[in-house]
Amino acid sequence: MANFWNDKITEPKRKFRWLMHVDGIQFFTIKKVTRPQITITEAEHKFINHTFYFPGRVTYNEIDFTIVDTTNPDAAETLRQIISAGGYRLPSSADIATQSITKQGAVTALGTVQINLIGGGGNPSSGAGTGTVPGNDEGVVLESWTLHNAWVKDVSFSELDYDGDDLAEITVKLRYDFAELNNTAVTPTHGKISEDIKTSLPYNAKTGEDPKRQD
Repeated sequence: MANFWNDKITEPKRKFRWLMHVDGIQFFTIKKVTRPQITITEAEHKFINHTFYFPGRVTYNEIDFTIVDTTNPDAAETLRQIISAGGYRLPSSADIATQSITKQGAVTALGTVQINLIGGGGNPSSGAGTGTVPGNDEGVVLESWTLHNAWVKDVSFSELDYDGDDLAEITVKLRYDFAELNNTAVTPTHGKISEDIKTSLPYNAKTGEDPKRQD
């Protein structure tokens, strides 16, 4: 029998217990993210005084995540390199201006994108050990989203203000083909969080230089 709300062992998913994996971005700098949204379109058929509806195609929404604009590594520079590695070049000459972004380049440049809801035990190396509350041992993933063929669609830098004390932020919008929930080949349901999170990009160029294209 399932636990009722007044049972102290009942531990639901919490909005603040999550980690996002994006290659090149330190996970602890990501402060907010939207989860995938699934929409099913509809077709309608009218017959005299009646309307009948039929399910259509499945589409997925864009997602936004917000990061703190760090200096080491430089978050703004990292995102610039991700876009450049997708194939974009500044029009510094007529020849260079003919280059454009490809899907292969944009998806490869961004790399793996995962959103993991975790239990109270935190990361595998947190030292929480094995607890008595189901799903709250160290490293347990309660829900895992994998975004397939994700690429950067929009990068928005926060405004600057002499009256503000807030940290500078960057909001990134991603487009992707589809999201897979609890893909056991990537992160098993109630499995372990991957500690192989890249904090540097494989195509790292010097600041201000264009990285190698990834297509």
